[in-house]
Amino acid sequence: MKSAAVQIEALDEPNLIMGKAPIVRAVFEGRDISPLWDTLFGRISADITDAAAFLDVSILLHAIGEEDKAALSQKAALEISRKYLIRNGRGTGPNVLVFMTAGDFMANTPIEFLLENSDANLLLYYVDADTADLGDVPEHDVAFVAVGESAENLAVLANLDRLLRDWAGPIMNNAPRLIMALSRDGVAEALKDEPSILAPAAARVGRAVLEKLASGDIEVGALLVANAFPVIVRPLGTHAGKGMEKIATRAELSAYLNSHAETEFYVTPFIDYSGADGKFRKQRVAFINGRPYASHLAVSEHWMVHYLNAGMTQHEDRRAEEALWMANFDSDFAVRHARSFDALHRRLGLDYFAIDCAELADGRLLVFEADVAMIVHSMDWESIFPYKKGAMHKLFVAFENALARRVARMLPAPTTECAHTGKPAVYQRTHDDCLVCALAMLTGRTYEEIEGIARGCDAAYPLGGPMSHSIMRGVANKCGFVLLSSIYMLWAKPAIIGVVSPTVPNTGHAVFWDGEKIIDPGFCERVDRAYVDRCGLEFTQRASDLQPLISHDVQISYLAGAVAANEPL
Repeated sequence: MKSAAVQIEALDEPNLIMGKAPIVRAVFEGRDISPLWDTLFGRISADITDAAAFLDVSILLHAIGEEDKAALSQKAALEISRKYLIRNGRGTGPNVLVFMTAGDFMANTPIEFLLENSDANLLLYYVDADTADLGDVPEHDVAFVAVGESAENLAVLANLDRLLRDWAGPIMNNAPRLIMALSRDGVAEALKDEPSILAPAAARVGRAVLEKLASGDIEVGALLVANAFPVIVRPLGTHAGKGMEKIATRAELSAYLNSHAETEFYVTPFIDYSGADGKFRKQRVAFINGRPYASHLAVSEHWMVHYLNAGMTQHEDRRAEEALWMANFDSDFAVRHARSFDALHRRLGLDYFAIDCAELADGRLLVFEADVAMIVHSMDWESIFPYKKGAMHKLFVAFENALARRVARMLPAPTTECAHTGKPAVYQRTHDDCLVCALAMLTGRTYEEIEGIARGCDAAYPLGGPMSHSIMRGVANKCGFVLLSSIYMLWAKPAIIGVVSPTVPNTGHAVFWDGEKIIDPGFCERVDRAYVDRCGLEFTQRASDLQPLISHDVQISYLAGAVAANEPL
C-alpha cells in the first residue's frame, strides 16, 4: 500500500499542476489528503494569482464531490491563465497539446489517466465559445482534442471546429462536429441501420411532454417505436446513472417528475439484457485508431450497472469473469463483435472514443452510449484486481503509440517502409487521396510524381483526389505497369486493396499490401487481413505478378477472395 498521506512534489515551473491522476488516485485509495489540502491553500494564501494551485484545488474538490466549490476554484484558475503543464514520469516524452474546456471530470477526455505512466508532458490549453484564435498555443509535438459532447460544450466544439479547420500539424480527434454528434440521440441515429448493433432510440423531450405521458394524454408510442412501458428516463446531460430510472407505469412517471425539477429528458425503451443466470453485464471498450481495447466488465444483479456499485470488489466470481474477458478479449469478444466494431468506427469516425455496451441473447451488441470523455483508468487495487494491470497497460501503450505515429507521419521520411521497394510509406494529405498514396507505394514513385502524371492523363484531375480507376490505370501505364483488378488476390505480391472505408459510411477506401503487411495511408489501424476478409471490395495487382493466379498456381490462398487450387476457373 502507498503512503497514507499524499506526497507533495515541489512544483517550481509556472502553471505546473499535479493534475487529475495523482489527486483522484489519492482520494480513490482513501489516503490522507490533508497535506495536499494545506499545501495548496498555503500557496493561494501566499499568492492569490497562483493559477496552478487554484486548478489543483478544483480537481481535489471535484474528487470529493464538492462540485459547486470546484467550479468556483476552476473559474478562478482560468481567469488567471488558460495554459497549464502536467509532467509525467521523467518528462522526456512528447509534448502533447490538449484542447480542453471548463467543467467537471466528464467535460473532457481523461487524457491524464491515459498517459499517467508515460513520460509525456501534457500542455493543457483551455478554450471556450469565445476563444478568438489559437495564436498563443505552446510549442508541441502533437495535439489532441479532448472536449467532450454535452449541451454545455456544443458552442465550444462549434468554435473549435472553426479554429482547427486549417490545422496543419499532427493531431488526434480533430473532428469537433463528430464529437458534437455523440449525444444519446445522435449515437442512436448513427447506428440505427447497423444489423449487428442495437442502439435504442433516444427521444429528447421536454417536461411538458412527459407530463402528458404521465397523465395519459399520450401513449409511449408517441415518443418511441416501442409502444409500451417500461422505459428509461434520465435528465438531459447526465452521466453515471444520475437521475436515471426505469419507469414501468404512468404513476411511476408522475412520481419521478415530482422528484426531478429538470426541464429536458431522454426517454429510451428498456432493453432486458440479462444473461441466462439473470445477471446484467456491461462492458466498457475504448477505441484507438479503430482498434478496440478492453477497459472493464461489470456484473450485477441490477439492470443499471456501474462498476463502482456492481460489487466487483466483494465477488471473486465476478472478478474471475472479468479477468477471463480481458485475457481473451482480442480472440473472443473482439472477434465475435468485429462487424459491430467495424460499424462503430465507421459511423462515429473518431481517432479515440469509448463505448458502454452489452451482449444480447441474439448476438447483437447493445450500445448504451459512446463518448470521448468516459473515464478509463487503472486505479483499482492491484491486490484485488491483479489481472487489470496488463490489460490497461496495453490500452495506455496503444494510446501513446497512436500519438507517436501521428508525429512520425509528419516527418520528412516516415519510419514505415514498403517491403517491395524499401521506400517510405506514403500517407494521405487530404480526405480523398488514398488511391494516390497506394499507387505511389505500388510504383515506388513520390506523391508529387503520381499527382503530376495524373494531371497529364486528365487535365481536369483534382489535385488531392479523388482519383478514378481509369486515371489510376493511366498513371500506372505511364509508370510501366499494367494493372488488373478483380475479386481475386495473390498475397505473395504487392497490391492495392479496395475496402469499405473504416472511417466514412458508404465510401470506399484504398490500402496497400506490400507483400508482407498492410499499409493504410489514412490514420486508421483497423484494416488488417481479417478486415479485408470481411470488407474487401476489389484487388488490383500488376498483370505480370498475377501470372500464377492466371495459370492457377498452387500458391494461391483462399483467404480474402482468392480461389482454391482445385477450383475450376
